[in-house]
Amino acid sequence: MAIIHQIRRKYATKNEEIIGELASSNGALSASDPKAILKRKAAEVAYLMALINGGEWKVRIDHEEGLVMIARRGGRRTL
Repeated sequence: MAIIHQIRRKYATKNEEIIGELASSNGALSASDPKAILKRKAAEVAYLMALINGGEWKVRIDHEEGLVMIARRGGRRTL
């Protein structure tokens, strides 16, 4: 079998990868760590936006500016 057929992606999108990595890292996500909880929830919202609207979504969290941004990567894509 060709090598191209042997490679299987673990996650379909970058957003799924972020959520999966956060969920699988046992010690990294503590229920009492508010920054980790915020990062996980923002990644979940980005994932849901991708499911609803399609495309890739990025998350930006800036604690200094008090900003949480979830925006589409690149141009507008329609389903």
